[in-house]
Amino acid sequence: MNRTPFHGALAVFLSITILAAATAVAAPSPIPRLAAPPLGVRWFAIFFDGKRTGFARQEIAAAPEGYEITAESSVRMVVLGFSRQATSRERYRVNRDLSLRSFHVEEVLDGTPLTLDGEATPRGVKVTVVSKGKRREKLLKAKGVVYPPAAMNLYPLMRGTAPGKGVKVPMLDVEEVKIKSVAIEVMGVETMPGGESTLHLRNDLYPMVDNDIWVDPAGNTLRESVRDGLVETRGVDEGSALRYLAAAAVARRDALRDFGLVPVTPPLEPATLARLVIGVEGIPAAFPLPAAAKRRDDGTVRFAVAAAEPEAAPADAETVKRYLAPADRLPVEDPAMAARAQEIVGGEKEPAKQALLLARWIAATIEEEAASDTPSPRDTLATRKGDSPARTRLYCTLARAAGIPSRLVSGLVYLPGTGFSFHSWAESAVAGKWLPVDPTFGQAPADVTHVKLVEGEGGETMMALGRLVGRIGIQVLEARSETKKGEPAAR
Repeated sequence: MNRTPFHGALAVFLSITILAAATAVAAPSPIPRLAAPPLGVRWFAIFFDGKRTGFARQEIAAAPEGYEITAESSVRMVVLGFSRQATSRERYRVNRDLSLRSFHVEEVLDGTPLTLDGEATPRGVKVTVVSKGKRREKLLKAKGVVYPPAAMNLYPLMRGTAPGKGVKVPMLDVEEVKIKSVAIEVMGVETMPGGESTLHLRNDLYPMVDNDIWVDPAGNTLRESVRDGLVETRGVDEGSALRYLAAAAVARRDALRDFGLVPVTPPLEPATLARLVIGVEGIPAAFPLPAAAKRRDDGTVRFAVAAAEPEAAPADAETVKRYLAPADRLPVEDPAMAARAQEIVGGEKEPAKQALLLARWIAATIEEEAASDTPSPRDTLATRKGDSPARTRLYCTLARAAGIPSRLVSGLVYLPGTGFSFHSWAESAVAGKWLPVDPTFGQAPADVTHVKLVEGEGGETMMALGRLVGRIGIQVLEARSETKKGEPAAR
């Protein structure tokens, strides 16, 4: 479970939920006591005022003398006109009763990083805080054991309880770096519409608002609602969670802007590079690698991108037909698309130059705006707004309408001053090669920091990409500059 800071006194506690209404029934008997917490991974969607605004993931695993609880989340919320964006990665080592042993927390709040490390001692919790380049140590005094935030919803079941009972738990508050007493009240047993029995809890984590939680008999939190559903988390299946993660990452939606970023040193200059070689760690063995990638003995994957060595494009009639045809979210058959494409390319006959004209027109005309859904090229053209996937869909539609076989790809791109970010762009079949085209940056060919990971945006493809978001590291192995001036265009 995680917490995401909210503007003002309200701190939004990101735990885990599933969408379900509940009907209360009388249940005066004691609640069965859990011998152990539920092990495994759970994924969750975060909502604010009914709008999906982030995600959370939690894993509980057995560890020597207890358990390890890891959690990660990213969310953006706007309250009273103030926007807050937070990313969190947390790891807690706990005893068998879930009391704290040690922890490591990394957070980025509105672009400002914060790292906390600590351990429980007989005198309290020793904490080291690193923020804005400054390091400080402090002792949070406590009598007896202290529990991490991730144990709050499990504590009543592990301890043994009954409806109407209440308990106060000393909790490590990593937001305020202090020990706080959390009052947990057992409201009663309730039955979900599907007949599942749940335990309704309520705590006082946030001043002046109710924080209601529903957990199943195994200890899995099913739903958490702050202020009658203003902030809510809902459990989702892994597939839908990964697809959301991938789509939000390539669109660089605010909730995933920091979470999906992969910093590298030293910084790169994309506009001057002719060849880039990187080693990527964290790519699962089952991930379907593109042809240009090679897995090394140490488990990392080597990607080499060279401006002078584009990938060969199949020239058979069936392949050409496939990448010229209308497709899901590519309305090539729309006469308006053909008319717009012709207007943009004018009298230009060379496909590579046509591709560049289309890419530059989209970059100059379509305003950058992260969407919460997947708009069609018709919508993008009408609103003149879109993120990188929306711009790429529009490019592929216009390019196919102009007779240029094209496809959407996704992967990594280097953003000066930040690092590698997930991104979408296109490839167009030109002169027997796949020409990388980035309509977000107006590049054809796209610069060599475009590292392709997947082709298309089908469900299985986006699930595979989602498994990489927030889980990879990158080492620059080679960055060779151009020997002469030329494009791609600067970003």
